[in-house]
Amino acid sequence: MVIIHSENIKDLYYTNLLYELHKVEDRIGLMKTKYKMSFEEFEKIINTEKLENFGHWDDYLEWKAYDNSFKELISEKNDIINGNYQIS
Repeated sequence: MVIIHSENIKDLYYTNLLYELHKVEDRIGLMKTKYKMSFEEFEKIINTEKLENFGHWDDYLEWKAYDNSFKELISEKNDIINGNYQIS
């Protein structure tokens, strides 16, 4: 019989969370490099463009999704660090 302690489950979950966070940070970094600006700056440009640039819009939607994921993962990371979690 294998015994798995709840602390091991938390550690495994946290390790996976860090992995996901790293992947998202890499994708955000690629966008920052491609456009040489932050998401907020890029969003302002997208919202003021006179003609629609579908390539920019595709990148904007992708970048926005990564930005939202980043914020959610950071929040989840902080919850785990602060002990604000429950193992069920």
